[in-house]
Amino acid sequence: MCFYGHDKKTPSLSFHVKKNFWKCFGCNRGGDAIELAMLVLNCDFRSALNWFETEFGISVSKGQLGSHSGVIRPIANRRVTPPQRGVEVGTPDEFASDPTLYSWILSKCGPVSQPLGLSYLTSHGISLSLATNFGVRELRNPERALHSVVKEWGAARVIRSGLAWERHGQATRLIWSSYALLFPFYENQMPIYLQGRLFDGRKKYLNPKGIAKPLYNADRLRSLSAGKRIHICEGVPDALALEENGLPAVAVLGAGSFREQWVDAFMPYEIALMPDGDSGGRAFCQQIRKLFRARGKSTLIVSLPEGKDVAEVAGHIDSKRRPA
Repeated sequence: MCFYGHDKKTPSLSFHVKKNFWKCFGCNRGGDAIELAMLVLNCDFRSALNWFETEFGISVSKGQLGSHSGVIRPIANRRVTPPQRGVEVGTPDEFASDPTLYSWILSKCGPVSQPLGLSYLTSHGISLSLATNFGVRELRNPERALHSVVKEWGAARVIRSGLAWERHGQATRLIWSSYALLFPFYENQMPIYLQGRLFDGRKKYLNPKGIAKPLYNADRLRSLSAGKRIHICEGVPDALALEENGLPAVAVLGAGSFREQWVDAFMPYEIALMPDGDSGGRAFCQQIRKLFRARGKSTLIVSLPEGKDVAEVAGHIDSKRRPA
């Protein structure tokens, strides 16, 4: 169905993967991948490029933007920037979550022990014991890890899991190219997603390629009694910081990643939205709150000081406030 929701009974949205073009024959909208990202995520051209860069590791330089820099040209004149470093990016249906493979990787990685990782946890108000309980692990040697996981599971499966870059069908390297903290996303106690926190280079977080972002700590909802409060925040460290302070929390990896079908799971509980104190946080809050309002569900918004994130204030949140 079209993302505008007008053709539930007569689906009209069509994709031409090879030509990188889509068209809805119901509302007559169409375009390329960038236009689709702009419409679905409700963002501008630059933000759409940043989203592609984060999701697929596509590096877009200012020179490559050409006439797009500061100007949104007609769709017919725009093309998606090709992947850099010889990376071949597959279409979404080529990738799939692989809990068995993810479990194997986590079993080969130890709890956080390096000073860099420990310092990161401490700075976010997360104890080592809580991080260990939530399955946080550290990846020390990505090259050796790639060799081991390919030997065990084969290159094709590792690539399909979204955890490796490929060239000519060979896994050339893991998406995490240096020491990283791995945050597993569990569903029914099985890891269905792995987010890596890097410390070298420009990127901080790297996620499996081509796999939809799930809700972090989703199993928490199953452990709460009806009427209890659940906090929804923007990032994994924020959710862990809240849990460290006894506040049940889940995390969404960006407002555009919150799915309408998740609303049902939250209906039995009180909901506190905890956006970061910036423009992105406010957009995050507005988009998610809109979904709950459509279902007649009230939410509490916990506003943070400008420039602050949840991890910085988690220990000072009043858990007794009621939603309005």
